[in-house]
Amino acid sequence: MKQTTLPINSLKTLVLWLLLYVLACGISHAQMPFPTSTESDWRLEDSPSALAPRTPRGMRTPVLIMGQNREVASDAVVILVDAPYNAVSPLVAQAWKQQGHQVEDAALALADLPEVWRQMMLAAQPNLRTALITNVYRPELAQAVKDGALTDNERVRRLQLLDASTQASSDILRKTSEFQKQTQRMRYQREQQFGKHHRTDDYDILNVEPVLGRPATAITIQRRHSLRNPPSWALADTPQFQTQLLVPAAEFQAALNAITQALPNAAIRLAESPEVWIPTVSMPNTLPAPQWRIPAKDGQQIKPTIRTFRTTDGIELRAVRPQADGSLIIGVERLVSNDTVALSIAELWRLMPDATEPQVLWQGMSGADKLIASLDGKQLWFTGQELDGQHDSLFHYTQEEGLVRINFPPGKRPRLDTAQWWIDKQGPIMASYSVGTLQRLGNLSLSSPQPVPRVQWFFNDLRLLPGGTHPWVDDDQGVAELNPQTGRVLRSIAVPPRVQAPPGLPHFPYLDPRAARTYAPGVASAKGKWLATAFRLDDQSSGHSAGVHVFDTDKATLLYSAVLPDADQVRLVAASPDGRWLAVHSYGRNLVLWDVRAGTNPLHLLVPHVTLSDLTFSLESNRLIGVGNEHVLTWLLNGSETR
Repeated sequence: MKQTTLPINSLKTLVLWLLLYVLACGISHAQMPFPTSTESDWRLEDSPSALAPRTPRGMRTPVLIMGQNREVASDAVVILVDAPYNAVSPLVAQAWKQQGHQVEDAALALADLPEVWRQMMLAAQPNLRTALITNVYRPELAQAVKDGALTDNERVRRLQLLDASTQASSDILRKTSEFQKQTQRMRYQREQQFGKHHRTDDYDILNVEPVLGRPATAITIQRRHSLRNPPSWALADTPQFQTQLLVPAAEFQAALNAITQALPNAAIRLAESPEVWIPTVSMPNTLPAPQWRIPAKDGQQIKPTIRTFRTTDGIELRAVRPQADGSLIIGVERLVSNDTVALSIAELWRLMPDATEPQVLWQGMSGADKLIASLDGKQLWFTGQELDGQHDSLFHYTQEEGLVRINFPPGKRPRLDTAQWWIDKQGPIMASYSVGTLQRLGNLSLSSPQPVPRVQWFFNDLRLLPGGTHPWVDDDQGVAELNPQTGRVLRSIAVPPRVQAPPGLPHFPYLDPRAARTYAPGVASAKGKWLATAFRLDDQSSGHSAGVHVFDTDKATLLYSAVLPDADQVRLVAASPDGRWLAVHSYGRNLVLWDVRAGTNPLHLLVPHVTLSDLTFSLESNRLIGVGNEHVLTWLLNGSETR
């Protein structure tokens, strides 16, 4: 067969056409389709009812109202024109000049665009999100892993989320050259005084081609009225000014007429905010799927024994911990009164198994509602304010030595009222409210604060989970294990959704909003090698509103998602010392006991009409103990001896 060869000129022509085709496809792919949504039912209204009633006569003007059912002035208008800035800006500038408004050049960097335009820019142009990842996020996340703040698995998940993120602050955008480029803008601003009232006009013409990836121009018109309230309204919590945002009809009509007359074929869209035009970017699914486990309805039913304490004053039992000798230490809130005043105080009780009355170990102004006990039940710590004290103090209790107040050196007293605690065989570790530092408590003194790098990467701080061979923290992306000596992260576990994220909600960089932790507590088990973190899903279509996700901490895998039937939130959780049982409680009679590794609930715990405040297991793991109101409840877990 005879081969034919293409002439050199023809080959160059073909290559050129291929290159142009690729470029054309690339440009077409990068362009955002011009928005289709527009406010079509707008009207110009000169009725005084469209303005705030107190608007003085000199500030009254016809206004734009967008929306058929709306009666008051729209806050702002954005006129989006499918035409280049150089074609639109002279038209609008001349129309406003005829109204007496002289616009000025006021170009600004892409990083300094208003937030809504920044969101649209990142949503419309994936290449800009890629630039952010390459130049900013990837190096920062790599450093976070090196610092011990994140694990490498978290780094990978966050990069996946960032690839779809449409939110970034101006400070972050300024870190890369793509967003330091300027876009053209013309602006008119004026402030005027009308007696005690103010008026501020803010109009601009913006080149949004760098935002949409296609030639387009946005005209924004907004006026602000600041109306001073009468002196008679000047209460402590009353603002001095009443604010109304509006669009003056004359400026709007002048701009719109100029565009439609000179550019009759250009598409025009109207909106009160460009937010309605932000394209949707699908969020990658980086979270594991739940594995629902619903409690069985059959099983052995167990009623609690109840001890009730009646006093002439009102009491509420708030916290309970077992002791090695079988006694219970109980934190109590008590209402005491004399002839003139009623006062709430705190008490610490010791209750022996056969005693008819508790022994009062301590009284104070507040405290004892959060008890920290050693694993062997021989020591206990709590924070409280003494009756004659001005500050919260840390107390240590043993049966041999009684109650001792821990004194800290001058100037080094920690913030005890918001501290979090974790216990191991060596004793307690205290963390700051945000778990920004860890301090070991030993010999009645605290070690130097050890910084926790992880806290810098979470916006709602961290929460310590009790139990575990190392401190586990609940954060807004899952759970993570910390080294108690260095504060560095050892492992992390991604969680299934714990909250119901509103549809279309822009997500903050790095974070999947569905993974955010709930206010409900979690718990870890060192002996059982598992942990539980609560979920609260508002989507009733699934039928699974509240419960806990249970994980194997050795394998960092989900065991199952234990549902708490007929509950909208989890209030209390407790883990048995032998690692077998997990108790999950909501309001009312909702108390489920899970045999964690078996994934079953063979025992059904009945709850009387008591609002439980705390749950704990006996040291032998054969009893579940709860306190609430003036009652102590004990469920004997028959046949549940430690395995």
